[in-house]
Amino acid sequence: MLSKPVYGWSDFQLDGTSVYALSYLTDIAMNWLDQAIHGLETRMPFCVKGNLEPNRFLCIVSYWNCYILCEDIDRYPLNKEKISYELSHTSMLQFCKILYQDIYQNLSEWISFLDNEDDDLENRKKVLCQKLKDLHELISQREEDFGEHRFFF
Repeated sequence: MLSKPVYGWSDFQLDGTSVYALSYLTDIAMNWLDQAIHGLETRMPFCVKGNLEPNRFLCIVSYWNCYILCEDIDRYPLNKEKISYELSHTSMLQFCKILYQDIYQNLSEWISFLDNEDDDLENRKKVLCQKLKDLHELISQREEDFGEHRFFF
């Protein structure tokens, strides 16, 4: 889903969708882990975002599917031609599992993803590892909720 970050960029792709190059202008690892944790805790759909420079990327993670929207960053009213969208049959639980795996496998790159000399990388590593641990525990707790013959109101 997320490629190994290189020079402040990571590619994003879900099954059946295009590849989206996301920049360091969004702290993907921290922000997306926060959203995934909140989504699994509350059993509610959530949204992750990214910056395509110059456009904005949004991925709405619902119970059984993900909806990707790309829009430009201007404030004026958008028309349908200015918005692109795609769908992927990726469940919330699948999304969270893949997110966990992608960040865990490239942890050092995600720690240094942001181009900020003021960052305390050791503290960032500690926080990121705790978020990964929390997400992993929630994935295990919610596995049954996403089983066959299960649904959400």
